[in-house]
Amino acid sequence: MKMRLRSALLACALIGAGGPVIAQSGASGAPGLAAWEVDLAIPQPPLDRVGPLAPRDFGLAAFPESPILAEAPNADDEAPETVQAPAIPQPTEADFAAIPDDPPSLVEDGQPDPAITAERVAQQLRILLAKPGGDRALQQQFNPFYASRGYVPLFVKDGVIAERGQAALNRLGQAGEDGLDATAYRITLPTGPRTAESVARLEIALARAVALYASHASGGRTDPKRLSGYFDVAPPRIETTAALETVARAENVATAIDGFNPPHAGFRQLRAKLVEMRGERREMTTTEATRRHALKERDLIANLERWRWLPRQLGETYVWVNSPDYHVNVVRSGNVIHRTRAVMGRAETQTPVFSDAMSFIVLNPSWHVPLSIVRRSMLGAASRNGGYFARRGIQVMQGGRVVDASTIDWASANVGRYSFRQPPGSSNALGRMKFMFPNRHSVYLHDTPSRSYFAQSNRALSNGCVRVQNPEELAELLLGIALPGENWSVSRMRSLYGAGERSVRFRQAIPIHLVYFTMTVDSNGSLVELPDIYGHNARVRAALTGIRG
Repeated sequence: MKMRLRSALLACALIGAGGPVIAQSGASGAPGLAAWEVDLAIPQPPLDRVGPLAPRDFGLAAFPESPILAEAPNADDEAPETVQAPAIPQPTEADFAAIPDDPPSLVEDGQPDPAITAERVAQQLRILLAKPGGDRALQQQFNPFYASRGYVPLFVKDGVIAERGQAALNRLGQAGEDGLDATAYRITLPTGPRTAESVARLEIALARAVALYASHASGGRTDPKRLSGYFDVAPPRIETTAALETVARAENVATAIDGFNPPHAGFRQLRAKLVEMRGERREMTTTEATRRHALKERDLIANLERWRWLPRQLGETYVWVNSPDYHVNVVRSGNVIHRTRAVMGRAETQTPVFSDAMSFIVLNPSWHVPLSIVRRSMLGAASRNGGYFARRGIQVMQGGRVVDASTIDWASANVGRYSFRQPPGSSNALGRMKFMFPNRHSVYLHDTPSRSYFAQSNRALSNGCVRVQNPEELAELLLGIALPGENWSVSRMRSLYGAGERSVRFRQAIPIHLVYFTMTVDSNGSLVELPDIYGHNARVRAALTGIRG
């Protein structure tokens, strides 16, 4: 009689006990093994326990010399990094033909059926994931994991969802509390008679849901570089094999799945606020209040998405620059040990979002003016007044030599033929120092002679670099971390101020993260909302809304 799987709820509620049971060879009614499966089941001694072959093993007194081997270069010695392990032998069509038939279960739907053994399910997984002509995308995604474990199922046992599978489903059902869409991880149960094949497909459905959650939880649901050119990030996305291996070896499946989310305290604090806000919304009585609260939740979820773009390890000590916050923070062991005001890029010249490593500080820096700034902010004034560059203290150079800028018609000049440099000095745009983490954006932290900007509440005023209110105190702290014992005090730095540049290189680079968060949680546990100065949060929120739609 053909038994069918009736519903997701019924299947999820039925949990098999213990681990997979492999049918014993020769047991009554057990399906036979193909010859290649018998060979694979015979244990082989590890190679490191097999001694080298000797001439006597071949009845020889000594191995004869080979002029071919003596003259041929050994590719393994010359390029060991290109050597690859031999491929795992793939089963042939004859091997697949030797797999026994797959009779339907005779046990009532939803009840464990010991006749649907782990071995039978493994055989069907092998067909689905390794047989030529199968679903190539499915095979590429899941075969590496299942082949490595002999296709033994992870989430099912005795024809029903096992305890590990049920624990995974329960945790995936809470994905909404992570700022994700729980409906994306629902599984579709196979239809038709309950056979080892249908149970294998159920296994794959569960594996697919776990893998998709791991990808979303660790790396987000959007492609940041398609949202804005200012997002220069590489989300640390957890791939399928790594995710399933984590769940397979976990003692607590829910904890393992939760661990796919960012480990950072800032993420977990915001996630707790999301749960709290949703509880508040359920108690609201007016439609308008509920709508406003739901929009606020979406803003928070967009912030959670950007947390997923960060490296999973920020560093024991790191510099944290959140553009909407207009501050530079130094964080050690999760605690802010220094905080100073900052001026960030304007909306049209934004401070980009990326992570890097600060490696040196330049005292008495020259300002090599980017051509983009010359074209955007200086050419107009220079074309009206030939003395513009001289008044700004900017040298115009051509072929490595300083030229008289007042003799050039800047209205028609080819700006690309020139370079522009402001020498060190008290009026230099970079002030007395700059903090360097070389990057493709040519962005850095620096001092500034324009001190009045720090008194403003809206400090999105720069050309993209980050101006620091108290650079000497910041430099003293960072040099004490990067060059311990060298006594880089403020007084020592001031003694070096002058006309010549001096680079102070770190022995240990310090991570720096230029980020964009419009919602944070303060030390009192209160939600802090910051202005969306570049519109990034609205952009991410719209993308996530489109994904859900």
